[in-house]
Amino acid sequence: MRFSAILGLAASIGLALAVPSSIEVPNVHGGNEDIVLTSQSGCGSSGPLGSGHYVWYIVVGCTPGDNYTCEVTDSTGCLPGNPDHIGSVEVDDPNDTFQIASRSNTNQVPFVCPSIGQVRCQANFNDSDDGPGYSLR
Repeated sequence: MRFSAILGLAASIGLALAVPSSIEVPNVHGGNEDIVLTSQSGCGSSGPLGSGHYVWYIVVGCTPGDNYTCEVTDSTGCLPGNPDHIGSVEVDDPNDTFQIASRSNTNQVPFVCPSIGQVRCQANFNDSDDGPGYSLR
């Protein structure tokens, strides 16, 4: 009896450890308005993005001093996005008051997390209807 109780406890602990936790994906904001998408693409990306805006961004937490990359992916969220429609990718503070990193005509920009531990990862598209083909992470 004691053996089966211990076995049952061990099995339930093993099951709890085997269940993957969900990835928290940030909301996507369109333009500088309060348009928010809560959709989630694959591979930890937010999107696919909507249409009607040139600018789409997410605000994410990071560890100060660590290296990261802000990426614009395809609509699935897993593959690099086609840079032909991306004017620039930039990383700013969450309030968009100072720029941390920026690159033109690319799908990613590396950056070092600032001391505030949060950044705004932003894609600036060439056309306001390019967003649905992309996601952010």
